[in-house]
Amino acid sequence: MIKVLNIFLLAFMLIGVTSCDLGASQSFTTSAQKDLIKIAVSGTPLSSPFFIAQQQGYFEKNGLNVELVRFDSGVKCFDALKNKQVDLATASETVVMFNSFKQANFTVLASFVESDNDLKLLSLTPQKYHQLDNLAHARVGIVKSSASEFFFDSLLIMYNKTQQPIERVYLPAEQLIPALLNHQVDMISAWEPFGYLLTQQISSNPQVINSRGLHHLSFNLLELKDTSLTTTEKLAILKAINDATDYIHSHSKLAQGIISNTLLIEPSQLHYSWDDYTFRLSLSNALFSNIQTQSQWAIDNQLVAEQNSLDFRQVFDRQLLEKFMNLEAGW
Repeated sequence: MIKVLNIFLLAFMLIGVTSCDLGASQSFTTSAQKDLIKIAVSGTPLSSPFFIAQQQGYFEKNGLNVELVRFDSGVKCFDALKNKQVDLATASETVVMFNSFKQANFTVLASFVESDNDLKLLSLTPQKYHQLDNLAHARVGIVKSSASEFFFDSLLIMYNKTQQPIERVYLPAEQLIPALLNHQVDMISAWEPFGYLLTQQISSNPQVINSRGLHHLSFNLLELKDTSLTTTEKLAILKAINDATDYIHSHSKLAQGIISNTLLIEPSQLHYSWDDYTFRLSLSNALFSNIQTQSQWAIDNQLVAEQNSLDFRQVFDRQLLEKFMNLEAGW
């Protein structure tokens, strides 16, 4: 009888150990019945972790059925989320800031890429405006109420040029380079890849100043607060993005090849700005401070109504990312 009892106890212990191991291995996996998860992504290299995760099968390895829905801007990605066409969306901190004045029903889950050299001030005669000299009556092409305008205003403050009589010419992003080449404006405040595209059409360096470090752009993963996604699914998505980020760091050339083929862009264009990107999952205080600064700028320039401002701490879901980091660390 004792021998039978010991065998029973041993079998029970083995089942318990096996169950624990399975539970640990499924920390980031979902149920076998995989619901389709749609993620709106901007069709730029900034979204590289998502394209890598899809191409390398990291979504599937983490138990997810993901469809990437491409848009040509973070604004359109956010609109798709707002209209519930997708479950998650990617957008810059500027898009987050502007939309926070309109609604408080969304959350930032994590930032996945940063760049301190994405925005540039460009001109066909950069030497004339070196260090923002001779700005009086200059015509500047700007995308209204965007990072393009915030960046330009930041430069004016930094170089003490806010009182200069400047003509702002508001244009859609795709019209910035044609307007510059046709001499309709004297300079443009633009993000990549417009800097690269301009260098392909002229023989000289078009940068008015070395703007590295003057503005920090980030792209962030967003959800609606009334999302149907479970915590397990969201943790699995962060795991897939983190796996893709590790792949980018360890296989940089291969990753660039994947992105070049996925986005149908020349390898030279991708290489032009690739080293400016820092791919990592985070929700830093620097991002929070950046959004606060942009918010005050938008209020001061009457681009938003001050009474609609909110505490941006309500927009960040730090608990999810902290839980993911703890699980990754094995705590």
